[in-house]
Amino acid sequence: MTARLDIYHLTKLIREKMKHSYLYKHIEKPVLDQSKLILLTDIIDHTTLTSSQKESYIITTMLVQVALDTHEKVPVTRNVDENRDSKVAGQLKVLAGDYYSGLYYLLLSEIKEIELIHKLANAIKEINENKMRLYYNEAATFVEYLDILANIESLLISSVADFVNDTTYKSICKEWVLTNRLIQEKQNYMEFGMSPLLDAGKYFTDKTTSENELSMVNDIIEKNLNKLSLFMGNDIHRETMLGHAIQHTLKEYSTISEEG
Repeated sequence: MTARLDIYHLTKLIREKMKHSYLYKHIEKPVLDQSKLILLTDIIDHTTLTSSQKESYIITTMLVQVALDTHEKVPVTRNVDENRDSKVAGQLKVLAGDYYSGLYYLLLSEIKEIELIHKLANAIKEINENKMRLYYNEAATFVEYLDILANIESLLISSVADFVNDTTYKSICKEWVLTNRLIQEKQNYMEFGMSPLLDAGKYFTDKTTSENELSMVNDIIEKNLNKLSLFMGNDIHRETMLGHAIQHTLKEYSTISEEG
């Protein structure tokens, strides 16, 4: 099967692994980041691993990502006035993240791939270190803040690219995942007049609006899209799942910019 066909099959397999009737009843279903799944699938698809290994590595890595994303939704501080349902929801998010982490450890034990386990473990450690940098406001500028965010978003996938010795895909990991995040934040700001990420930028510029941050975000998006366009200059990459996704993003962003 090609990566184009695999992506739908993999999505189904991952969702089946994540499914938990009690958790789904009380908290929102976990979001599976398709942009990261597409990138990860292309990285793994270009290896000589067996089909079974490819599926196992992809499913395992995405479960780690879901666990990290789910824990990220848990409030750092608790509101003393929050009601019982809110408290339970927060506790269940912690439980859900732990549940997905447990699945990840189970799958890793079945794979018995020690080097991959080390790579993912080191990536998780670095991701948590970067999260603490944001939590303690260690970024000196908004651009540095976005770079730390890019590390958080991309380190897991980069570790897999490193594991399979794929320097080509590793070189565009940060640009791809950060660009998707920034485009989403820009759309939220344009449609609803709000964006948590752009609001965070006010801390560095002491502005009452997000226009300055939006300008910087636009510059970073365009710079990253130029690098991704160069990546697609290779015919081998243009016809991959990621290549088609990049082309779609370029076209979509062009439309968003015109509307903006």
